[in-house]
Amino acid sequence: MRIRTPQDSGEDAVNMTPMIDMVFNLLIFFLVATTLSAEEREHTVQLPSTGAPQALSQPPKDLIINVDRDGSTKVNGKLVERDALRAMLIDAKAEKPPRNVLIRADHESMHKYFAGVAALCTEVGITSLNIGYVFDKPKEE
Repeated sequence: MRIRTPQDSGEDAVNMTPMIDMVFNLLIFFLVATTLSAEEREHTVQLPSTGAPQALSQPPKDLIINVDRDGSTKVNGKLVERDALRAMLIDAKAEKPPRNVLIRADHESMHKYFAGVAALCTEVGITSLNIGYVFDKPKEE
């Protein structure tokens, strides 16, 4: 009895050797990876514990300074003169932790009004200022 080979029947032979090599390589990889992760866990190590997390009583408030287009400054909706603003900034810097300062200037106001408030903050010792702005999305044409 004659055994037929793929060459005799005109069919192309499928070489299974690369696929078998790949399967064995994957098998070895997963075996090594799982044993390494098990070795990294030492059950004798005592990890430190933390206390229960506590919520802040109140989130820190920003000192928001609004500069109108005519140069007047407002804090909490009230018109504030330069000396009163200086006192507020000194109090804000003295708090623990210091309050953040946010300067919001009208887009039609002159730059010198914003610069005056920023200079006052620097005189008092507040070096980290936040500037309020609105991000406009670009218009699609």
